[in-house]
Amino acid sequence: MIKVNDINEKNFEEIDIVKKYFSRIFTVLNSKIREKLKDLNVSEEKKKIILEELAFLNEEKQNEYLDELYIIWNKIVENI
Repeated sequence: MIKVNDINEKNFEEIDIVKKYFSRIFTVLNSKIREKLKDLNVSEEKKKIILEELAFLNEEKQNEYLDELYIIWNKIVENI
């Protein structure tokens, strides 16, 4: 068993249980949310960051979050 004191920040993400936890958490997004995220015109790196944020929100808040991102993104594009 791994003790919290034995874990440093560098190898935390390499621990199998952590990998397993985060792989499960991202499956909580329903297909509509995943499609919205897929259609968002941002890099894959930014999509991963957004996924991390969405994973801890309920479905209603996930929709609101993505709707706000679309609004912000459209305003940015209009001003370019």
